[in-house]
Amino acid sequence: MRDIFTHQLTTPEHWYMLMMPTVYTREELDYDTVVGNQTVTPSYDPHCTNGDVTDGCEPVAVISAEKLRDYDDGPAETTVIANVLLNDDRTGQYVIAQEAWDCIWEELIVNGKGLKTVFDRPGFVEEDYNFSSEMLEEMINELTRLINKYTGPDWNTKETAQKVTLLLFEHRSLIQTELAEVLAEEEAGTRKLAEKDFLGPKNGLLEEKQRTQ
Repeated sequence: MRDIFTHQLTTPEHWYMLMMPTVYTREELDYDTVVGNQTVTPSYDPHCTNGDVTDGCEPVAVISAEKLRDYDDGPAETTVIANVLLNDDRTGQYVIAQEAWDCIWEELIVNGKGLKTVFDRPGFVEEDYNFSSEMLEEMINELTRLINKYTGPDWNTKETAQKVTLLLFEHRSLIQTELAEVLAEEEAGTRKLAEKDFLGPKNGLLEEKQRTQ
């Protein structure tokens, strides 16, 4: 179990508090406040050790929702999902024939049949909001941390970790490009952020100060 804010090993007491974010404030969940200088014995969520999750909590496959909707990568991502279900004794007998997998993907993604998704909701388009340089830098730092973790010796031989790092590399590259564009706009004085944008503590105070001047 780890603290979701500092990534340090934490106690079961702190872990269960973290699982109830609406009950406790960010200050009440602070690692130093709850755990402090205690000696922490590494432990796992009981759901991972008592059989609630088959074979523990390590994933058997990694699926990218973005690639699933991509017209080039979508069918292959669908095949990954189908194979996981097919190879599970509990679900394998119910999986439709492989010849129909691509057809299902096309009907759901290309033809838009089935349940509505977030992409069908008005006002939730990525272009409708912006991130400050502060927030983009934090994203890059977190992605770099995860890349370093899953390319490390404990994980880099696992196929699931390899796919995770590939997705993280791709995502970080996009954010690095966006950050370069944002920094250029800030330097030119053409960068304007709105209240609905994701500002971050520093940029939020700066924007508020500029609006009140």
